[in-house]
Amino acid sequence: MFRMLILAVLCAFGPAGFSVRAQPAPLAGGDDIQVLIDVSGSMKQNDPDNLRIEAGRLLVELLPEGSRTGLWLFAEKTVPLIASDKVDAAWKQQAGKALANIHSRGLYTHIEDAIRTALSQGFKGSGRKHLILLTDGFVDISKDIMQSADSRERILSEWIPKLQQQDIQVQTVALSDQADKELLEKLAFETGGWAEVAQSADSLQRSFLKMAQKAAPKTTLPLRDNKFDVDAGVREFSILVFKTAHAAPTQLVMPDGNKLAKQTMAANVSWLESRNYDLITVRQPAVGEWGLLAEVDPDNQVMIVTDLKLQLSEIPNFVGEHEAVAIEAHFTDRDRLITRADFLGMLSLEVGLDQQAPLKMAPAGKPGFFQQSLNGLALGKHSLKILADGKTFKREIISEIQVVAAPISVAREIDAAQRRVRLLLKPDLAVVDPAGMVVNAQVSRDGKPPETHAATEKDGIWQLELAELPPAAITKVGFNVMAKDRNGKPLAPAVKPLTIDDSWFQPAEPPAGAAAHAAEHGEHDAAAAAAAESGHEPAAEHPSAESPPAAHAPPEQPHTSAEPTNWWLVGGILVAINLLFGVGGFFIHRYLKKSEAEQHQRLLERLS
Repeated sequence: MFRMLILAVLCAFGPAGFSVRAQPAPLAGGDDIQVLIDVSGSMKQNDPDNLRIEAGRLLVELLPEGSRTGLWLFAEKTVPLIASDKVDAAWKQQAGKALANIHSRGLYTHIEDAIRTALSQGFKGSGRKHLILLTDGFVDISKDIMQSADSRERILSEWIPKLQQQDIQVQTVALSDQADKELLEKLAFETGGWAEVAQSADSLQRSFLKMAQKAAPKTTLPLRDNKFDVDAGVREFSILVFKTAHAAPTQLVMPDGNKLAKQTMAANVSWLESRNYDLITVRQPAVGEWGLLAEVDPDNQVMIVTDLKLQLSEIPNFVGEHEAVAIEAHFTDRDRLITRADFLGMLSLEVGLDQQAPLKMAPAGKPGFFQQSLNGLALGKHSLKILADGKTFKREIISEIQVVAAPISVAREIDAAQRRVRLLLKPDLAVVDPAGMVVNAQVSRDGKPPETHAATEKDGIWQLELAELPPAAITKVGFNVMAKDRNGKPLAPAVKPLTIDDSWFQPAEPPAGAAAHAAEHGEHDAAAAAAAESGHEPAAEHPSAESPPAAHAPPEQPHTSAEPTNWWLVGGILVAINLLFGVGGFFIHRYLKKSEAEQHQRLLERLS
């Protein structure tokens, strides 16, 4: 019987003891990344040395293995440079060779056709989707300027909603000041992507590095004064080193003092050398402090492959003015959340914003998570560094955000019963002249083509009503606002797109315990208040035939002729049950403590 009891207790409590560590499996199929490269004739002036080839090779090397990626060339039409396929060593080698076919002989810059082709032929995966677009010009599809203007308008009114509908983030790189930066920034902003301007072809590599970070963020090791510490959990690192024109050859200094150079023959070292950068990969690196013999550059970084990862909740690329940025971080081991108090107690996490003093991250309300909030950020781009120090290891994630002006606020009115949403757009009158302001919304719903709706103005507020939104469906709303500033100059205020789902129609949950407290005391409080207003005592103190029994006066029980209780027998049974649970609990506690200690020791051995 004792063994049966232990088995029952394990079945009842065993799963609950480990459920907090279970995490959902990553999405199958990996991320889907499509890259569009402009090969129009204007590239002869803006990229005379064809540095797009070297920048493309860097991007290919930074792509995560397992993602599905395709490369395309576009001018008057769009053609595949290398077909979309799963990224592995063979694909990267083939892509590296194919990049040599990049040219500057195209007649036009048909950006619309490039987007259309990527959507129809490129994206097939089930993971996150990213479209990287490099161009140096405006939409140019014909000698007829009106045809080009119509094509540009279709990108704004038709293709951006389609990109939003498919959750495709667009990362754009404008090469030269001649590019249509307004269109590229609109593509990035409306899809939650990122926009970069490469002032010259020489800076393309740095722009592509940021595109790779946005499309596939990588865990890094802190690089300070050209030194970094490799712990036992690092299976591989790749250090990216940007070089100046006359820089000395790059070298790495290993923990034992020996040096690695490009000429070094080592089976575990790969060295990709370019005019502007070196990308050095070391597999199974020695544990200890490594050094870099090269010029210090803020864009240099050490990317790692490891099971012990610092993970961040999604941080939006674009943040509205006066909007707080919430940062949440946690650690995983083999993609499983780490919640053990002994491990978390060793951690110190901080957030660095630009060159300011870092802020400490505090434990969040759920085990294993840390959080910090950034407020009052100035307009423009900001660099974020999230650093975790675990005493025997360090991890870092580098990211960028852009704070944009928000001269138009958006409020919402929700009718949950009718599943109706009314959006209210109010301009900041200190910035926007409301006279003549036009607000159009592109509404995309699951399985339906995007629709354009015009917002109506009433009392200085532009209203857009969306009715009969079906359950379990997602509706995306993007905005196109045309107005003038207070000086009469044209203005196109940016309004962040919205995603409407079932969470919009769910009532806000009351604080913990509030519902139970209200249910328990609500009726009594209401009766007491009514009695007080009438000048009478509460009815509970004067029970009548129609009143329910008072809480402190239990109703009478009917008389039964039951046999007298054998309290000696009852007491003996209770003592036996308590003894069995006590002994069982002792052995279960020993088993769980031993198992947890063994797991903790294995993790620390990997980190030491």
